[in-house]
Amino acid sequence: MKRSKKGLSGAVTALILVIASVIISLVVVGFAFGLFGAIGGTPTVTQVGTGTLSTVTSNVTANNKTVTVTYYVATITLHSTGTVQIVSASIVGTNAVATNLPTEPLTAGVNTVTITFPANGFNPQPGSTYQISIGLSDGVTVQAAVTYIG
Repeated sequence: MKRSKKGLSGAVTALILVIASVIISLVVVGFAFGLFGAIGGTPTVTQVGTGTLSTVTSNVTANNKTVTVTYYVATITLHSTGTVQIVSASIVGTNAVATNLPTEPLTAGVNTVTITFPANGFNPQPGSTYQISIGLSDGVTVQAAVTYIG
């Protein structure tokens, strides 16, 4: 009695192994170079240069009374590797907490943002450098340096 051989030929098996190896290699390279941003992790945000902190004064009229309001505006350039939102900011070592944050999220590339702080109890000195702690929507905190220019 003759047995029949069933199964894959050697050439078909080799072809399947080559295809599987190529797919696995592409996945590894994709993760290594961050091509799978959503799966590969959270974006990295870093400061570009030193930002500025300036004083802004404006007159506000309400109930026929004009009041002069003073606040500070920080202008900071940040580089991001992906999309993330700024959710908080404060000046380190003070009680100054941001009252106005950017509404648009940081996107991949260079982003210039302005953050507004109240003048309550914070009196910066011209030429001094201050650290701003910026909270991001992914839970990461970024430190940014700003120089007060008046």
